[in-house]
Amino acid sequence: MKIFSEKTNKEYKTVEECEAAEKEYDAAVLAEQTKKEELAAARKARAKEVEDAFAHVEEVKKQYAEALEKARKEYTDKLNAFVADYGQFHMTVKTGADNPFDLFDVFNRFWF
Repeated sequence: MKIFSEKTNKEYKTVEECEAAEKEYDAAVLAEQTKKEELAAARKARAKEVEDAFAHVEEVKKQYAEALEKARKEYTDKLNAFVADYGQFHMTVKTGADNPFDLFDVFNRFWF
């Protein structure tokens, strides 16, 4: 007589052999499922870390943008007041990494 297991899709000589194989199969399936759940949980946690870091970047960027906009407004007001009093203003602007204002951005704000 042959015993066929629907779980393992194999034939066995005895019932005990079939039951033992099914227990091993169930244990392997459970271990694989547990591993997948752990990986999914780890991935979700890491994704949350990335999302939190992005939110922090956006928060810092917003604070920086607000401070930069305030400084630009103050600069623009003082420049306009100077030009109104004296007719023109000349200043040497250094370009590069040390320049806190992008010259083209400042130019675009004045003329466009």
